[in-house]
Amino acid sequence: MNIKRTLLNTALVLVTAGTLAACGQDAEDKNTAEDTLSSNVEDSLSSNVEDSLSHAGDALNSAGESVQDTMDEAGDNLESTMTDASKAVEDTCEKVKEKMDSKDTNC
Repeated sequence: MNIKRTLLNTALVLVTAGTLAACGQDAEDKNTAEDTLSSNVEDSLSSNVEDSLSHAGDALNSAGESVQDTMDEAGDNLESTMTDASKAVEDTCEKVKEKMDSKDTNC
């Protein structure tokens, strides 16, 4: 009877040790899976943030170029308008001098 008890205790210890070893492996596998998942998520987030910042920078550059083009065009239009106004004033001045029979009709 003593031998049976010893064999049963030994079997129980071996089963318990095997179960604990298997649980330890599962925990290690779980930790490895969690670390890999965490690393993949961090890499993916980092990549997405970099892409988003790059796209935002490109959009800002494009907007800046568009604003610059609009400002250049507005400046050209203003210059043209001022030239036309200056010529109109000069023409009006010359007409007034002609009507006044002025010797010098240049303004």
